[in-house]
Amino acid sequence: MFRSKKLLISIGIIALLEIAIFTGMSLREAIGMNFLLASLAVIIFWFVGMFKPTIVRWGNRKTITKYSAVMFILFFILFVIAIPKASPLEQAANKTDDHTEVLGTNVLTSETTQKNSELASLSLNTTTIEAKVTAVTDGDTFTVQLDGKSEKVRLILIDTPETKPVQPFGPEASAFTTKLLKDHTVRLEFDVSERDQYGRILAYAYVDDKMVNELLLEKGLARVAVFQPNVKNVDQFRSIEKKAQAAKLGIWSLKDYATDKGYDDTVVAKATIQPTPTVKPSPKPTATPKPAATKKPVPAKTQKPATTKKPKPKATPQPVQEVYYKNCSAVRAAGAAPIYAGDPGYSSKLDRDGDGVACE
Repeated sequence: MFRSKKLLISIGIIALLEIAIFTGMSLREAIGMNFLLASLAVIIFWFVGMFKPTIVRWGNRKTITKYSAVMFILFFILFVIAIPKASPLEQAANKTDDHTEVLGTNVLTSETTQKNSELASLSLNTTTIEAKVTAVTDGDTFTVQLDGKSEKVRLILIDTPETKPVQPFGPEASAFTTKLLKDHTVRLEFDVSERDQYGRILAYAYVDDKMVNELLLEKGLARVAVFQPNVKNVDQFRSIEKKAQAAKLGIWSLKDYATDKGYDDTVVAKATIQPTPTVKPSPKPTATPKPAATKKPVPAKTQKPATTKKPKPKATPQPVQEVYYKNCSAVRAAGAAPIYAGDPGYSSKLDRDGDGVACE
């Protein structure tokens, strides 16, 4: 079929190279990939035969097209039969995904283990720890330095008004906590849970054996807020809250402002906006009329008789004499040049350029 054996040798070398490349695959995968490459080779052979038909013994394009189509269909059908369930690229991607999934699981497990170890390191078989306060966020939240790290602390069983946005008595509660705790070493006492859902440490804070939670309740700067299961001191806190409420201290000075669900800002807005009463004007006292003083009669002045002005005699208008000039020479001879429109003797015949000035 071919005029030269070199092409057959080349095809054999290519087949050997394909086998060497796909040796890592299973037999079915290797056969399927070879049939695919053979189909591509037939397409290339057909293109070459169209441009240079003499390379094939058949020698005409029609025959080359017919045999190329038959070989392509045959190789493609064999490829479809022998194709693996998943291509090598897909298998490699699946292996990568499996590796990533395992790696992600390991990372998640590592992070969880690390977080659990951090939570466990807080207690150390004790219910209290000491730490230095570095910053105060608001009335019930502050930051401490603990084991070389900054940790947020949330006071348990109380809730102070917010400072962002500002609620009534929020700044007062924040200032009170700042004065007590800023740059001081505090003793933190745990209840059942050591942290909340935001990762903050939950504790009762003590300064000089005084509990900050209780001091805020005594000043009327906080309300009791129960979150299970941390309810160790709830009865004691309720008793302190009732005393501040009876004395109308802080948040309890505003009626219905502090509730079991939080702080109602609308109550404060209604209390501040009150209708201004309309004041009726008081009637003015009627003044007692003073008796009219009797005026002395003023002698009438003798008026001088008005001088009658004589009317000036009107000038009798003289008849306007019509002036006629035959041409500009006559105007110049009369010494009337130039003549403007409206002057005696002006005529459009004398004003050649029509600018309103004749005999210029």
